[in-house]
Amino acid sequence: MSLWRRLLPVFLGVAVFVLMTGGNMLAPGNVSWLQHQDLAQSYLGWAFYRHGPWGWPLGAHPSYGLEFHSSVFYSDSIPLMAMALKPFSPWLPEPFQYFGLWVLMCFVLQAVFAWRLLSLATPGAVARTLGCVFFLLAPPLLFRLGGHMALFAHWPILAALLLYLEPLPRRQDVAWTCLVAASMVIHAYIFVMVAAVWAADLLRRAWTVRDDRSVAAWLPLMQEVAQVVAVTVAVAWLAGFFMVPGGGMGASGFGFYKMNLLAPVNGGGWSWFGLQTPQALGEYEGFNYLGVGAVLLCLAAAAAQLAGALKKNDSGLTVWPLLLAALGLTLLALTPHLGIGAWQGTLPLPGALERKLSHSSIQSTGRLFWVAYYALLVWAFFALARALPSRAFITVLVVLVSLQLLDLGPGLVRWRQQIVQRTQADEASALRGPFWDAAGERYKRLRLVPTRVLAPNWEVLARYALKHRMPTDAVQVARANWKVFNRVHDEQLKRLAEGRPEEDTLYVLDADSVEVATRAARAQDAVFQLDGWTVLAPGWGVDVPAEAMDLKSGL
Repeated sequence: MSLWRRLLPVFLGVAVFVLMTGGNMLAPGNVSWLQHQDLAQSYLGWAFYRHGPWGWPLGAHPSYGLEFHSSVFYSDSIPLMAMALKPFSPWLPEPFQYFGLWVLMCFVLQAVFAWRLLSLATPGAVARTLGCVFFLLAPPLLFRLGGHMALFAHWPILAALLLYLEPLPRRQDVAWTCLVAASMVIHAYIFVMVAAVWAADLLRRAWTVRDDRSVAAWLPLMQEVAQVVAVTVAVAWLAGFFMVPGGGMGASGFGFYKMNLLAPVNGGGWSWFGLQTPQALGEYEGFNYLGVGAVLLCLAAAAAQLAGALKKNDSGLTVWPLLLAALGLTLLALTPHLGIGAWQGTLPLPGALERKLSHSSIQSTGRLFWVAYYALLVWAFFALARALPSRAFITVLVVLVSLQLLDLGPGLVRWRQQIVQRTQADEASALRGPFWDAAGERYKRLRLVPTRVLAPNWEVLARYALKHRMPTDAVQVARANWKVFNRVHDEQLKRLAEGRPEEDTLYVLDADSVEVATRAARAQDAVFQLDGWTVLAPGWGVDVPAEAMDLKSGL
């Protein structure tokens, strides 16, 4: 293969990155676009982690969450990147973010693996370039640029499909071990989908030796299972996945954040042709629009299949295990409340399975369709490539890609404008002034009372704590230990009610705890409102800031 063909998918990935983001997010010091909601959680989780001491496991960062802290895994900080870069933190600039680089890497790898997959169907560079458009501009991929940086990594799914469809002649086990383990330290949902394809590949290989009962035939598969599981569990432990026990604070939303059955043809505001169907509130997580061009690609492939223009399976590859995995994930994406447009019914799962899933980490099941989404695109490309002569195939692809770009064009332009505007935003609001500066030097930690996760404007407090290297519980995390959380919540309320605040802790109070804390405050404690926040400063004395409202003076 010539060098330019090897580099072409890389250029495609870089070009689409610049096209969709403007490139501004790539600057390591540009953190203005990472200041709110999920993006703030990811960035601040990394920022506290990089400045904190090494812990055990390596992904732990107790300064982000205090007693109920978790790890970079549960702050959605892409542990793969965070753990790799933490050793270099002393030499990295301040501030520093790697999320723009991650997005660029994901675009490039999406193009590279799409190119490799399409090369299994045709050697033509023009056809593969046109086919990559469907993968690089896939709406469910671009949708994640809105806030889920870890979930922007769809390339591990493509890599898994490639390992299934083009097994390596040697060391298939090593490739799967690396891919499954890497997906675990990217995001739990990516891991589930990659692991499902790996299980399908195991089943495919087991099917080929099903009649051979010798140890030699089955031993490599058993060794691979042990190897993949051992390495994946090890890296998950190092990243802090097991820091939240089974009784931890689980997410809710199973059966709510699902996929509507009509999602592949529901443009959701992205379709210039007006393809849009009703859906339930939580089904935005199952946004899996194909686009008019991709829909027609699939319909044309189905027509070719039905017309007999394509042989049933002339590759010699057993594909039913992959179909089984894709269908199983799709079923989970749709259940247990089946939505078909505006209609909502029930597609119940076995009771034990539904209870297990309801308390698992996998709640936004609408995402699990991504394996079927990309497998469908690959199948459609294969079908038409085999059914049509080369020139006719390219002509059809030109028409379909043109329709795809026409359909998605307005949505892509609008989405790009939002992303570029976000990356050019001014610096977010911060706590500044003589008191805040002095308090940052005096106190060792910052607490919210009552203790809570995802408090209003928690990002402002977390940024202040980060600036002054103060551990804080003003955080947002995906999971936390519920028992520890409740214990800390009750203990802090009791401390303030009894007038026993921690001397080295600055407190921010909510409306319900202000009166209790004010009445119990000692003479040397200051309680006042400043810049919209109610503050308890132990040992501060009566000299409250001039612009503050002293709450003790009214007692």
